[in-house]
Amino acid sequence: MFKKIEKDSFYYGFPVALMTTKDSSMTDNITVISSNWSLDKSMIIGLSLHSKGFLNLKMVHEATFNLADDTIWENVERIANTTGNENLPDYKKEAGYKYCSDKFTLGELTKIAGERVGSVRIKECPIQIETTLVDKKIRNDFAIIEFEIKNIFVNEDILFDSTHIDVDKWSPLIYKFRAYTTANQALGTNFRFQEFKK
Repeated sequence: MFKKIEKDSFYYGFPVALMTTKDSSMTDNITVISSNWSLDKSMIIGLSLHSKGFLNLKMVHEATFNLADDTIWENVERIANTTGNENLPDYKKEAGYKYCSDKFTLGELTKIAGERVGSVRIKECPIQIETTLVDKKIRNDFAIIEFEIKNIFVNEDILFDSTHIDVDKWSPLIYKFRAYTTANQALGTNFRFQEFKK
């Protein structure tokens, strides 16, 4: 039996990415996002128009997506209710957001210089994806943004060889119905699986 439900917003969850951007004065910012997916050499995200990350992307069309794993969920939660936008809209204040000028210090996260883009990578994240903005579409208070992937960095600890990730060593942090979890039980592989698994 199924029951129809009504929700103001339906969010079932995605992997957590820490999007790093720079503003026009080259100050680094982290935006915690989870509405993201990739296909071929493209990444698509959903982002609030009032986030510092979106404001930065309007000026500097580069971002690095640092994919968090299960070991840093507490670091992520420390910065989850912060924004680099000093002009917080009322709805964000009411939701519990507060201004933070340095999320790297607050989250105890380490910067690594970007290679093909100006945005920094985050050392604690095992996968880092450098991108440039391709297109954006505005929907109400959100933007759907497409990026082109320029570089992918993977921590050697989760690699099987120079081009394949050992999926048994990669535990992505997942934000499932706004609770932190991870993919901790393998059920099988799809016929298009291309990485390594014992």
